[in-house]
Amino acid sequence: MKFAVLGTGIMGRGWITQFAMNGHDVHCFDANTKGLTGVIPGCEKMAATVAKKFKNDDPHFIANTTSHITIHEDKDTFIAAVNDCDIFLEAIFEDLKLKCTVLADYMPQLSEKVVLWSNTSSLDIDPMADACGRPDRAIVTHGMNPVPLMSGVEVVPGAKTSAETVEFTRQILLDMKKSPFLAPNIPGFWVNRLLMPQMLDAVRLLEQGKIKVEDGDIGLNTSLGHPQGTFKLHDFVTAPTMLRVALQMYQASNDPRLYPPLTLMRMVQNGEHGASTGKGFYDWSDPRNPKARDVSHYVVDNVDDMVEHIK
Repeated sequence: MKFAVLGTGIMGRGWITQFAMNGHDVHCFDANTKGLTGVIPGCEKMAATVAKKFKNDDPHFIANTTSHITIHEDKDTFIAAVNDCDIFLEAIFEDLKLKCTVLADYMPQLSEKVVLWSNTSSLDIDPMADACGRPDRAIVTHGMNPVPLMSGVEVVPGAKTSAETVEFTRQILLDMKKSPFLAPNIPGFWVNRLLMPQMLDAVRLLEQGKIKVEDGDIGLNTSLGHPQGTFKLHDFVTAPTMLRVALQMYQASNDPRLYPPLTLMRMVQNGEHGASTGKGFYDWSDPRNPKARDVSHYVVDNVDDMVEHIK
């Protein structure tokens, strides 16, 4: 199988690693070419974790994985190289208009056999499917972060996605030892439709001074078996992504539980995005031992304080 990946951020790199470590050739490109320098180091890091957990520290695993990765520094050579690929996965910025514009540009230049996978975590696949000109061959494959370590993949067919595309996608994911499951094409699909309100409610309780970061995460970790608590997950997802997804889901559903809390907006405004910037709900100065932060400065007691926070 030959894969193309457009977008080399955290999720793009996860999928690149997933495909490559299963012996598939992967070609990748990002319009932000500065991000391309981090592709191989990022994939090596994920492959090293997989090797340690599942491959008995196979000394050749990392090199074998990266040997299947080809990075393209300009759009034209990328398109020429992936014209005959089997699957084109988009993992670009979570903006529906942008995705549709990009897909309307790229997909007509590829072979008619190519199947589009979108890694969107919450956006409607139908406009993207129509934009690419082959709605029967477009489908969401929302992987969980980090993709090489999390087996779950949310598979979301659109209104015109063919049964053959669904089964083709499902079989490839199973062959890569993933756990695909069908989800509805609604705002947030299945996982985020349940997860986002919970995560946003946790922030609201924090704003109200009802819970502390560390206690909240210990509670979910030790009582519900979550590998990490909600606030640590916030920091991995990043505040800008949480804010963007929450707003998109709110606009699509009008569900008040999905309106992002003030704290999230302020964290984005202050550059406290989470693990990626070193500060969020945790201090990530030592990534192996993050410390819960006192974020009581985000707690508002009255309307006047709230207005000041919004300014």
